[in-house]
Amino acid sequence: MDFFAHQAAARRQTRWLLLAFVVAVAAVVLALDVVVFWLLGGRDEYGRLLSPLDFARSYPDFAAACTLVILAAIGLASLYRSLQLRGGGGVVARSLGGVRVDRSTQDPKHRRLHNVVEEMAIASGVPMPEVYVLEHEAAVNALAAGHTPANAAIAVTQGALDRLNRDELQGVVAHEFSHVLNGDMRLNVQLLGWLAGLFVAAVAGRTLLRLGARGRKHGVPLLLAAVAFIGIGYIGLIAGRILQAAVSRQRERLADASAVQFTRYPDGLKGALLKIGGLGAGSRLGAAATDEVAHMLFAAGVRRLLLATHPPLAERIRALDPRFDPRQLERLAAAAPARVIDAAPQAISAQVGHPETVHVRYAESLRLALPPYVHDFAESSGAARALGLALLLSREPGVRSAQLELIAATLGGEERERVQAAAAKAEELAPMLRLPAVLQIFPALRHLSRQERETLQALVRGMAVADGRIDVFELCLTVLVSSSLCDELEARPPHGTRSLADEADALQVLFSTLARFGAPDALSARQAYEAGLGTVLQRHRPEYAAWPDWPRRLDAALQRVRRLQPFAKQALVEGLARTVAHDGAMSLAEAELLRTVCALLQCPLPPLLPQLAQGGVRAGG
Repeated sequence: MDFFAHQAAARRQTRWLLLAFVVAVAAVVLALDVVVFWLLGGRDEYGRLLSPLDFARSYPDFAAACTLVILAAIGLASLYRSLQLRGGGGVVARSLGGVRVDRSTQDPKHRRLHNVVEEMAIASGVPMPEVYVLEHEAAVNALAAGHTPANAAIAVTQGALDRLNRDELQGVVAHEFSHVLNGDMRLNVQLLGWLAGLFVAAVAGRTLLRLGARGRKHGVPLLLAAVAFIGIGYIGLIAGRILQAAVSRQRERLADASAVQFTRYPDGLKGALLKIGGLGAGSRLGAAATDEVAHMLFAAGVRRLLLATHPPLAERIRALDPRFDPRQLERLAAAAPARVIDAAPQAISAQVGHPETVHVRYAESLRLALPPYVHDFAESSGAARALGLALLLSREPGVRSAQLELIAATLGGEERERVQAAAAKAEELAPMLRLPAVLQIFPALRHLSRQERETLQALVRGMAVADGRIDVFELCLTVLVSSSLCDELEARPPHGTRSLADEADALQVLFSTLARFGAPDALSARQAYEAGLGTVLQRHRPEYAAWPDWPRRLDAALQRVRRLQPFAKQALVEGLARTVAHDGAMSLAEAELLRTVCALLQCPLPPLLPQLAQGGVRAGG
């Protein structure tokens, strides 16, 4: 295979695809012009309505100004989205739950990854990028992000570290370095910005829809214009995603070719792709931000057909080895071990309040892994509050900005600065150490005055629903902190008097959210929902639903289920466990949400260790 010719061909095709993207933007602008000209209308000297083309001819200055305004709106939206990502590749890696790996790490797998990235940086002559591990992801995947090699970051999933040998890991890292060297990272950021610009039409349509619903004189024209704007916006967005996926597929072919050119060992990259094909989790990620960055990943992070961001695995492997038989992928998938949860739902509920030796040893390892600075923050109530709020900050830039503004409005700008300073330390903590860290500083929080504790409780609850993009782990951690403060202030009884039927609406939200974040698609989520809720509510079961404002609804639902009777709580835990066990796998989001519910019910559940679900827990809860 002539890899240099392959690279040249891929670059030529990418230029044509980018030109098509520009044409799509022009088509959206033209369509919006037509709607605006029709909406404004006008009549000729005979009293007949002017067509959009005649309107533009009659009022050329206005038509040109309208076009410029639409282009400016698209451009500003694109610029705003691009500026959100200017913090470098680390911003993208952290939005997926990435934990930075330093040179001083003692973890052998992290050390091997750091060495491979360092070797590739020296070999390619680019600055050493930041290295991140997506500790919550058992799939095999990776990504490179950033605007330039100077602020790039390489992120690799825990599944890749666990399953790939050094040659295979080197092939994956070489693939990602090709994105750094070929300018793909900047292209990816531009594509994200353009998509945001194309979606402006839909946002404007929603505004017109609200105006049309309120208006009387021009209500009908505004409603029609709103529908047209929304339709154009979504059509433009879909067209942009199709072109984005096509550009991504070409760049992935180029990156595969470049990786082989770097390493001169195609079997390493081929082996990594084969392991993806034979792995139950494949390359699919569970982070909420996966869909947005899907085109940046080493392999497909989400299931797509028309909008597939990567060439099929068989095609990529055959490009590396023309003798490859695609049926080998089917045999690998069939030979993959079944992903079953050994612990039955009843067994999981039986663990409530009964930690075993294995849990104690696991807790000991977590305590020893806590950095010394955590104990320093626990020395004073002010420092403890700053670290606690820093731990609750979202890794999504937009959400974090809203949370920091909320902190400033509640506690003042000086406290916001303290939280931002503590955030640098909080980001160094591995995800599984955040909750133990909060537990370490909680005694110091009790030294705050009652008014300060009440203010803090309201603040952390507001941070939980600052934006619908907050992930399950962040919400669970925030709710647990808020609940602990509430219990400490009110000393409420551990059980209530409500039955399961009394809280059917809250159960709908709880089971729907658990099923949604534990299933790969809507159909599987609905089936998991029915499997769990069907054992809890025999009659009058609410339908499965997926809400965009799920953090607010889930927060309210969790507060309501706290009032259940003791045996109702037992049935609830078993039902939630059935929803989790429906697909034979337990994601970190499912494990943390289940433990959060148990904690709020004052039915503490020990950590759901990987050993308790052989092959089923993707990351220890």
